[in-house]
Amino acid sequence: MDQATAPDKDLSITQAALRAFALYGYRRTSMEDIAQGAGMSRAALYLRFKNKEDIFRSLVRQYYATALSDMAPALSRTDQDAETTLSAALQAKNGAMMELLLTSPHGHELLDAGFAIGADIVAEGEARMTDLLAGFFDARGLAAGYGTPQSFAQMVMAALKGFKTSAADFDALVTSQQQLVRLIARALERDVG
Repeated sequence: MDQATAPDKDLSITQAALRAFALYGYRRTSMEDIAQGAGMSRAALYLRFKNKEDIFRSLVRQYYATALSDMAPALSRTDQDAETTLSAALQAKNGAMMELLLTSPHGHELLDAGFAIGADIVAEGEARMTDLLAGFFDARGLAAGYGTPQSFAQMVMAALKGFKTSAADFDALVTSQQQLVRLIARALERDVG
């Protein structure tokens, strides 16, 4: 296979896998389902990925790579207020993949699978997101009484994870996030001392 087409083929496979996982859930999705969705034989699929877990880990990596690359420019904007900036950053964090997962009847199963199967990837991605948020809070001047930008970012990330795992659906997640954004904006606007 031509080296230039390898990343495209992997992306085609992971996108087919994402659709299958959203439709059937992690446990019920087979390598055959993924192969059919990607328009290839199961044998050809096994040449690219060793198993379903390998594909799922690749999806978790894709989620974090996309979310981080979209969050960074959103958080670096200085021409808008903190609430608008944070709203855009969380929209970027959610991305199309999170929306698809949380609109699927298997969304919570898929989130649990991501936390279990891709725990190392999740930990690294969440740490990088925390650092991005800490940089934003530091640049915007976190009001006294809210801790360090890093500790505040850790608290925000914990809240966001809680929202994601407990949200009934994607709209509920977004509503909870927007409520948190309004509170955070106030922490950046006034002193609580």
